[in-house]
Amino acid sequence: MKNGLKFCQSLNIEGFMMPQQTNDNMIVIAKVGAPYRLKGELKLHVLSDSIETALAYGQWFIKKANDRTWQPLKGETVSRVGDKLIIQFTDANVKEIAAKYTNALIAVPRSVLKETAEDEYYWVDLIGMQVINHEGQTFGQVVDILETGANEVLCCKHQDKTYLIPFINEYVHEVNRGSKVITVDWQYDY
Repeated sequence: MKNGLKFCQSLNIEGFMMPQQTNDNMIVIAKVGAPYRLKGELKLHVLSDSIETALAYGQWFIKKANDRTWQPLKGETVSRVGDKLIIQFTDANVKEIAAKYTNALIAVPRSVLKETAEDEYYWVDLIGMQVINHEGQTFGQVVDILETGANEVLCCKHQDKTYLIPFINEYVHEVNRGSKVITVDWQYDY
């Protein structure tokens, strides 16, 4: 918890722009990276706050870059190498075949995520929300969330401008999940 606003232990974007979901019931938890070794292993970039969190979700689903639908993963092998996760798919036992999975997304159904308290938010749920101040000035949409160590920061885009707004009680006065609007005490010249 940081200054009264909390993020649940899941879905920390850590520099990745979250892709738009084609199915609101699926939440992206990882992205498949480049081949890792010659036998078909690939790096797995975890988007949740920890490897343990990602592994605890149970059944994973995959969507390759050009696919529109999520397919359940079956028979994949996931291993930990230091602070990295490596994945190997059953039909990819050489580097060249495994490369077709690069940039694929790994997701879980939203139903496996724990319910959030009133003042808790999954980062993925804040992405795309409109940000306005009490005077009605808009700061655009949340496109990313940065973790600074002291607190999280909303990265908002409006037209050709980017606004960075600390996600703390002092500046964030309301997060309305229903209307998808975040009301802030912020000005254009901050």
